[in-house]
Amino acid sequence: MIETTAPPTAAPTTTGRPGLLTAYRVLAGLSVLIVLVQAALAGRHINLGAGIELHGILGNTLFAIAVVMVVLSFLTQTRGVVVGHAVGFAALCFVQIGLGYVGRDTAEAAAWHIPNGVLLMGLAVAHLTLILPGRD
Repeated sequence: MIETTAPPTAAPTTTGRPGLLTAYRVLAGLSVLIVLVQAALAGRHINLGAGIELHGILGNTLFAIAVVMVVLSFLTQTRGVVVGHAVGFAALCFVQIGLGYVGRDTAEAAAWHIPNGVLLMGLAVAHLTLILPGRD
């Protein structure tokens, strides 16, 4: 009889730290929501001339959340792709903030700010699905 073993999963484990995993999941869900609100605020600014200050505040907040998510990806004993997603998301948030500030004076940076935001949304949703309950 041939024994088979399931491949290791990339989902977080809860060994001794279920509260941290819950916090991680909440922050990942919040990051999806913030990226969505960011897009709405940017659209209001472009089309209505509405203030952009809250957009910037939320962008900086999102980066802080992304950094905490990287730490939580290690503390909850995640492996492989989950840690990569967390690090990648934080890096793209950093790039997005830079593009936003530079984009105030440079059209090229402003042009890249939009597709990077779309990429952030996709990565935020993908990351959340990797750490949802039932995947661990």
